[in-house]
Amino acid sequence: MPERVRELVSKWFASRQTTAVVFKEETNPENDPNVDDYLIAYEAFFKPESLEQAYVWVSVSTDGSVGIGIERWKRIAERLDVRIGVGEAYGVRFADGHEPYFMSESALLAILDLIADGQIAVSPTVIPLFGLISTKVVVSQNVFEELISKDVSGNSTFDWLTPVSQIKFTENRRLLHFSRWS
Repeated sequence: MPERVRELVSKWFASRQTTAVVFKEETNPENDPNVDDYLIAYEAFFKPESLEQAYVWVSVSTDGSVGIGIERWKRIAERLDVRIGVGEAYGVRFADGHEPYFMSESALLAILDLIADGQIAVSPTVIPLFGLISTKVVVSQNVFEELISKDVSGNSTFDWLTPVSQIKFTENRRLLHFSRWS
């Protein structure tokens, strides 16, 4: 099953014909069975050169469950020119995503397309003197409704995404858009 996702992700990336994003794979990633109750068999990293384009990490467990991590706190803080408020260790934290669970191939490709097409944004909360303290990945209401209508798995595959209409913006919470991968 991880091999099928590897093939799917590799072909998807090749079809994007992007030169601004580096694609790396790990077919034998390190696992710590004391931390997680699953083993990761495959990882794909999409690393844009620009902070204006979203970073994404895809992991596949030995049973074929798929995890996703979108954008690192460190990159967001760097882009906003702020510090990470809760400690530098949080720099490796993802803005949003989910632990591995079963999702359809079409759902995975839909999420990757959203990211590569610049249709996601991050809503970071930045507190003066403290820095970046929280993040949420958001999409437009139309995109969210379209994703939900395509989710035939019954697994609530897209529940971790937040429609922008549900975010309350303040002077400390804003919207950080990403560009299309070029």
